[in-house]
Amino acid sequence: QRLVQEKRLVTTPPQDYDDSYTIEYAKRYPGAVIVTNDRFRDHVDKHKGSKRDLRNWLRDHCMTFTFVGDEFIPNPDFVFPTY
Repeated sequence: QRLVQEKRLVTTPPQDYDDSYTIEYAKRYPGAVIVTNDRFRDHVDKHKGSKRDLRNWLRDHCMTFTFVGDEFIPNPDFVFPTY
């Protein structure tokens, strides 16, 4: 909740297709990172532009994570995009 209040975390409406919101919002902000374990395969499949470009963008802007008990562990191998 703190991250939402600080406008550092964006949520999507539960009834909508969240992939579109998430990806389009992140594309607006250079250096944005999507913290997710979703591979967005269905979004890539329905994408009308270059699937390769979208896959490359997702690879560079999606950070996977796990939990150990209650502890959030972001992927230690993720490299933040630089511009």
